[in-house]
Amino acid sequence: MSTGLGSSVRTWLAGPPSDDGEVERGEQSDELVAGTALARRAVLGSWVVFAGLTVAFAAFAAADVAVPLRYRALAYLGLMGTISLYHGGFEHVVNLRGRGQGFRFRYLLAYLALIVIAYDLFVLSPVVGLALALSITALKAGHGGLAVLDAVVGTDHLRSRVQRALAVAVRGGAVLIPAYVVDPGLYAMYGGYMVNVFEPGALQPFLWLFADPTVSLVGGVYAGAVGAHLSLGGLRGRFSRSWRVDAGETLLLVAFFLTVPPALAIGVYFPCWYAARGTARLTAGDDGPSTARAVIGRVARGGALPWVGALVLFGLGAAFLARTPSSAAGWVGFYSVAISVIAVPHVVVGAYLDRKRGIWSI
Repeated sequence: MSTGLGSSVRTWLAGPPSDDGEVERGEQSDELVAGTALARRAVLGSWVVFAGLTVAFAAFAAADVAVPLRYRALAYLGLMGTISLYHGGFEHVVNLRGRGQGFRFRYLLAYLALIVIAYDLFVLSPVVGLALALSITALKAGHGGLAVLDAVVGTDHLRSRVQRALAVAVRGGAVLIPAYVVDPGLYAMYGGYMVNVFEPGALQPFLWLFADPTVSLVGGVYAGAVGAHLSLGGLRGRFSRSWRVDAGETLLLVAFFLTVPPALAIGVYFPCWYAARGTARLTAGDDGPSTARAVIGRVARGGALPWVGALVLFGLGAAFLARTPSSAAGWVGFYSVAISVIAVPHVVVGAYLDRKRGIWSI
């Protein structure tokens, strides 16, 4: 059994011809083959990490062992403030590469304007700001996951825009909904930390969102969406290789977010799944670097300045807080607000207002 599994993994890493047989491996350049193989290894690595953490936390739950909230919050802050934030800045550097000065000026102007709008939204209505933050998180995770699948594996099983939209909703929803269903009280606590930065107690009138029947209804709708996505993709794609990878990843993400506590799960997801796979996706392009060292070097050079700028911006925001958080979990709330404010233009400007060469383009 292990031999067969190892053979399948080696075959996938080597990059067999697609189900449509459009491109033979021998026709590709050496750089493209090497780059695609590296991207596939990064994807495989993300599977291993997430499967390992899912099994580990399932074992913790069975043994009634809980990781203290403080350590989960510190892990979130450490991973999100370094790898994930660094990668987010690098995505903009990639997007602006080769652009004219006029485009760069408009891009920066729109980016700053949306930061102000998003921040003002949190100030004027923290609950609406929280809803926007959750929506942006789901969109980023969903579209980013689908872009990696497009580049590295293919999506021949997604035959319509409706299917692609469903895939985005399911992958993006995996980041939020399973943990919400498992522990809605913990979700309410983190949501409270976020809105309390601006208006203490603002979430109190909406606590019904974190109790039955709302939680059961949301969980049921999401389960139905997962079933529809996997069934429709399997039937239309004739259970192709791309469908098998998509189905495996979708179920792995759902299991991961059902098992791993919310803050820790998000803290691991964006640097170890989204950022790692997004960076590796660069190697699958015609002009992408083909070695891990080249990829890491490119990210290190390109993301440094935006990362420092974001840290300075966050530091200034923390310095002028009316109510300084008194716990690690409270700082998770502040960071979640800060990253949401810059994520709004990151998604809108980087993708939707730049459809041809956005942050998720190939």
